[in-house]
Amino acid sequence: MFEGSFSNSVDEKGRIAVPAKFREVLRSLEEDRVMLTWHFVHPSPCLDMWPTGAWRELKAKLQASQGAFGMTRSLFGSVYIGQVQPCQLDKQGRILVPQSLRERAELGEEVTFVGSGEMVRVFGSRAYDGIVDAYQRMMRENPDALGDLGI
Repeated sequence: MFEGSFSNSVDEKGRIAVPAKFREVLRSLEEDRVMLTWHFVHPSPCLDMWPTGAWRELKAKLQASQGAFGMTRSLFGSVYIGQVQPCQLDKQGRILVPQSLRERAELGEEVTFVGSGEMVRVFGSRAYDGIVDAYQRMMRENPDALGDLGI
């Protein structure tokens, strides 16, 4: 399970070192490749980084679900699945993030990896600061907001 947040730099070639803690999780899953796709956590774009096995499970769940021709499913499939790119970890634990995904996710020179259970979100570091600020505002304005999570 991916937990925690870590910042790293993007080099001039678009490579980003995956944090050591997340590489350990990938090693335990016997994964040396990840699937990257574009996503959005209001109000910020990001990349979702999935181990290949978990990505296959997500696609299988989607294919087994109802509403194959619904608008939401069509949009999700066209964007989330349609823009996925496999990325191999190199010997230094880096991934080369395609320029199209870096641009769509508005990644700058610094990124923040955020463990999110079975996958990792990658934000431009300033964008992630905005997510944290939004969370703090939400909690100040509605301290019971987490009750909606059902846990």
